[in-house]
Amino acid sequence: MSPGRLAFATVTAMFLLLIVVYAIAPIFVGASVSITRSDFLAFPPEGFSMRWYETLLADPRWRRALLNSLIIAGLCTIIATVLGTITAYGIALTAIPSLRRALVVLFILPLAVPHMSLALALYPVFARLGLIGTHVGVALAQALYSIPLVVLAVLAVIRRRDLQLAQAAQTLGAHPIAAFRLVILPLLTPGIAVGAALACMKMTSFDDVTAPIFLSGSSAGTVPKMMLDALALNSDPSVMAASTIIAITGLTLFALGSALSGRSRHAGSTPH
Repeated sequence: MSPGRLAFATVTAMFLLLIVVYAIAPIFVGASVSITRSDFLAFPPEGFSMRWYETLLADPRWRRALLNSLIIAGLCTIIATVLGTITAYGIALTAIPSLRRALVVLFILPLAVPHMSLALALYPVFARLGLIGTHVGVALAQALYSIPLVVLAVLAVIRRRDLQLAQAAQTLGAHPIAAFRLVILPLLTPGIAVGAALACMKMTSFDDVTAPIFLSGSSAGTVPKMMLDALALNSDPSVMAASTIIAITGLTLFALGSALSGRSRHAGSTPH
């Protein structure tokens, strides 16, 4: 390698390393603050203690918020995954390319709408339907953010799959629903898994705080809403402990989704 290329490669590697450090540094800062002995948020941390994680487990408010988040995340993930998968499959079957592109843009529009605007628009509708302060109401609102993520993840896998296999199954006597369940769904499993992971952590009850503020009332508050309330009331490091747990869970799901996506690419490139 020539000196010029070596210097360019070195500078590029250093630049990428700086970007990685910039991206993950807040996670390490939050994790370090969560194990401090201090009663207040402070960096660098003062001593070492796991008391704030014990506080999360002992405080009934945090336990209730965690339970609400798990219920809402589960409902939202199911709704977004089912509707997003069906939507992506329907878009892929559209024969007119211009219409197909227009449908993709239409279904990812919620990502361009500010969350506060969407929550404010949903509030009077959900109030009339009696969904304010319910798990279902918050899950439906957050599913609007999550469906585009599932659509994009499943479409990315569909582009590498032969959808004519379902037609072949139907010509052999399979019912269309059976062909979809036995042929298409196994082919789309990696994309569905990635979309479900994104829907669960990125835009739902472990990340979004806007929808719970407007729609959760006093009985369906999530962990992010509890973190916001805790910061406003006492600012103790238990907030950082909750943040660290959410970050670790999100990174784990992202790693699992990446592994599934990589396995899908490998299977798609392997000759049969």
